[in-house]
Amino acid sequence: MKKMPYAYIILKDDKNIGKNGILKHKRRKNMATREKNIWILMVFILSGLVIGGLLGQLASSVDFLWWLSYGQEFGLTSPLTLDLSIVKLTFGLQLKINIASIIGVAIAIFIYRKV
Repeated sequence: MKKMPYAYIILKDDKNIGKNGILKHKRRKNMATREKNIWILMVFILSGLVIGGLLGQLASSVDFLWWLSYGQEFGLTSPLTLDLSIVKLTFGLQLKINIASIIGVAIAIFIYRKV
């Protein structure tokens, strides 16, 4: 009998086992592990953005690394205010992306895939 991967649990009376002892279809992963992986990926991407942005700001003062701080800033320049007389809500979002933050996101995704 062939050696089976550790992720499969085989029972003697399992209907999904062929004559050669190999499963006919793969079993699905648990939804909690998928959601956990998505959240971990989001943490990796955000940390790559923050660390890359910080390194881009630090590199702006170095002559031969100035290009790492080159980027674009976009979003709401003045926040939107909603006054309901009882509650006053202010909405605003502004993003600043530079070359170093893009490189940081790429490295974070690479590390996530390896881990």
